[in-house]
Amino acid sequence: MNYRTKSLLVGVVAGALLGGAFAWVASDGDPDDQDARVGLSQMGPSDYFQLGISILNLARQFGSMVKKA
Repeated sequence: MNYRTKSLLVGVVAGALLGGAFAWVASDGDPDDQDARVGLSQMGPSDYFQLGISILNLARQFGSMVKKA
């Protein structure tokens, strides 16, 4: 397996785990509790954009850490 395939596989697995963790945190709580659902429903497009930029920044930092090794 070459370097590019390995890094792509690691990225896919890491992305799946990160996405699963975000979904778990977002769905945590009592489904009948109205106060628990208000936080996610009040997020606007700018909040999602900010979250996406933060995830890309995390990926960039992770990539620079891997290159150092």
